[in-house]
Amino acid sequence: MARAVLYLPDPAERRLPARSVAGRSLALRAIVAAARGGVETVGVPAALRTPSLETALRRTRGLAGVLRWLDARDPAEARAFASEPCLLLPASVLVEPRTLAGLLEGPMEVGGAAIAESAEGGAPVVLAPPELMERLWPRLAAGEALGPELVRLLEETRPKLRSAAGLFLHVGTEARLRDADTALYAALGTDDDTGVDRFLHRRCSRQITRLLVRTPVTPNHVSLASLAIGLGAFWAFWHATPVSAVLGVALYSVAVVLDHVDGELARLTFQESRFGAILDWAVDTIIHSTLVLGMAVSAAPGPAMMAVGLLGAVGVTLSALFARSLPREIAVGETVGGALRNMGTRDFFYLLLVAFVLLRWARPALLPVLATVVAMGSQSYWIACVARIRRGAATR
Repeated sequence: MARAVLYLPDPAERRLPARSVAGRSLALRAIVAAARGGVETVGVPAALRTPSLETALRRTRGLAGVLRWLDARDPAEARAFASEPCLLLPASVLVEPRTLAGLLEGPMEVGGAAIAESAEGGAPVVLAPPELMERLWPRLAAGEALGPELVRLLEETRPKLRSAAGLFLHVGTEARLRDADTALYAALGTDDDTGVDRFLHRRCSRQITRLLVRTPVTPNHVSLASLAIGLGAFWAFWHATPVSAVLGVALYSVAVVLDHVDGELARLTFQESRFGAILDWAVDTIIHSTLVLGMAVSAAPGPAMMAVGLLGAVGVTLSALFARSLPREIAVGETVGGALRNMGTRDFFYLLLVAFVLLRWARPALLPVLATVVAMGSQSYWIACVARIRRGAATR
């Protein structure tokens, strides 16, 4: 069973674990990182116990049964934590769960293991062997500052050093709280971000997220707000005039910004959930499919363009389902699938919306052609996925 203990690196840092960074305290962030990194029990000295931390722990998903408040007088706790390797985690650091997971993996080294970036910073993150835990346990449980002693012991034992995978920051002073806040927000992007996401949406969404992290607003609230604004964009494109089409693009952009905010808020405040992920996907799909329908209906009156719009909306929905449900190697593919997925990015969708606006102003007679191309193109991704599945089945 993997265990961890939070410790105080320096007496001057005694108040820092309770300080908030992006809406959550440093101590809570350390506990969550340990739990998500594979630790089953996190021991926290009573010296770090505060009413606000207890409240935050109760409200944070995934921590039930993980936390244990330490009592230096309890011999059973000493045996439990000192009888096997234990992760020693400073209560005033920002570290990613994958970094801690990497430290816990593999066979235990004779001298233990440590995060290389922490070894010389006065707040080592250490996977300590049992003999070191026995030596330090009374002071650990009492909440005494152990940073300098751990640094000295690391110099003696020479543990195996492993590099941090991603963000690592020791928040050793009040002045560094701002650095920690900046680092957390800078790390909010995802691998799926496009050029417009990085240069427009994220810049706006981070400012909104900063306002919301200290409020009762949840990520699901933001998702529903994104849906409402996205449906406003659909209304603007339904039988669109040149002016309402421009308004529709603006509303779509706001909806996309909020679509980023819900994920940022969930990650920063540890409110990720399966339902939230499904809701986010559903909102995104509804917005894009209804906009495709709206563009077709605006292209020309009559049932023919309504049918074209419905075909396009179905294609968008099926493509979204395939992209979400299939293994990545099937859904994307090395050549055609990847190219089609790139065509389905927000950047490409913006190009379609801008093309619609320009044609609405200058050449409305060409709008049925654009709507038909969009409707046919929306089928290409899911059809390519089906073709890959059938080819794979044929080769087995």
